[in-house]
Order: sequence, then C-alpha cells, then structure tokens
Amino acid sequence: MKSSRSDTSNRLSRLDAIKLELAVVVGLLVGVLIVIWRVDMSHWADLALLALSGFGAGGWIAWRTRGVLRDHQRGA
Repeated sequence: MKSSRSDTSNRLSRLDAIKLELAVVVGLLVGVLIVIWRVDMSHWADLALLALSGFGAGGWIAWRTRGVLRDHQRGA
C-alpha cells in the first residue's frame, strides 16, 4: 500500500531541503559558539563574530524560504 505522501505532488516539499539547511546552519553556529568560547578574543570581537554569523545564517534561511514560498505562489 502506498503512502498518502507519495501520491501528493506538493510543491512545498522543497521546504524539506530548507529544513536540512537549517540543521546545517545550526550546526555551524554551534561550531562558531564553541570557537568563541574557547579562543581568547576581545569582547567586541566575540560579539562581532557572533552577530556576523547569526545575521548571515538567519538571512540565508530567510532568503531561501522566501524564494520557495514565492515560487509556490507563482505556481512554478
């Protein structure tokens, strides 16, 4: 018996790829957090590295998600 998920051709299934990217980004941010914790840098450098990686990762996920939703609305 087939699964009901295999019968439906859902364009939003591309969001599953974004979920995987989110997992990778969270892993990278944990790595950055460990580096910040272990390496002795100034507080401003710590804050700048954390902010840069956070905004970069968040911006990437938001950009990818908006692209998939935009394509879904267009019907592509």
